[in-house]
Amino acid sequence: MLDDFSLLLVSACANPFSICIPSINMKFLRTSETFPFSAAVIHNGPVMEALLTGIPSGANAPVAGGAGAEMREIFRQYDELLKEAGVDRTAVVSVRLYLQDVVRDIAEVNAIYREYFGSHPPNRRAYGVDLQTGMLVEAAIVAELP
Repeated sequence: MLDDFSLLLVSACANPFSICIPSINMKFLRTSETFPFSAAVIHNGPVMEALLTGIPSGANAPVAGGAGAEMREIFRQYDELLKEAGVDRTAVVSVRLYLQDVVRDIAEVNAIYREYFGSHPPNRRAYGVDLQTGMLVEAAIVAELP
């Protein structure tokens, strides 16, 4: 069961420098033209937050191929969760990435992030952290639900 977490929508979609998706009351502020994310996202309503790794269901190790392969696996898993929740990736409002080696892997992860979200670049943070042995990427992703 999903919690009834909500935020008050504090701004209308009138700013020409933002992207607005009125059907789910989301507004992207200061979307970067250089990097694949927005500075902030205003949203309201129930949300789903998932914490995912590059370890497929039933496996005990991440997929082979490095940080990019793990990021693709995370997004594959997340697409399944979105489908189960009845929404698609355009409902994503925020992503926190935890990378074992942020300096080495951020460019590869950014390319996959950009490919996955396309013209819908949600807010994103990336941190360099010590992950469990063998893992290169972990992601916390928040989506707004109808």
